[in-house]
Amino acid sequence: MTIMKTERIINFEKLVSQEKSGWFEKAKWRQENHAWLEKSALIALKILRTIKEQGISQKELAEEMKVSAQYINKIVKGSENLSLETISKLEIALGIPLVEVLGFSSSINYEIPESVQPEISKSAEIKNDLSLEDESYAGPTYSFSLAA
Repeated sequence: MTIMKTERIINFEKLVSQEKSGWFEKAKWRQENHAWLEKSALIALKILRTIKEQGISQKELAEEMKVSAQYINKIVKGSENLSLETISKLEIALGIPLVEVLGFSSSINYEIPESVQPEISKSAEIKNDLSLEDESYAGPTYSFSLAA
């Protein structure tokens, strides 16, 4: 019995690529790198929230850090393997902690860029209005001590 190919099947076969997609290799890579990819995504979210709260653009952040806007865009996509140097530059430029090292005691004071000075006083007013029992407050913090 001979089955005739319909026009739809012929058109579909034209659309199908003969190249391998590499989906299995990509999935395997994501699985092998899950630990740092998850941390990178969390850092990216914190950066995006902070630049939104501070009213600055990715371009302005890039200028503050002396890197390209394209690099900041890669970072905020959440799949960039960030160096400690880059994390530190981000923390200083944004005036927020991104990473803490548990088991060590240290006090780090960030130099706050002038572009976010109005936001600091606004955030301080909001924080002062909240009761100490309100553990849901997760506003910007500009100075922190690492847990001992």
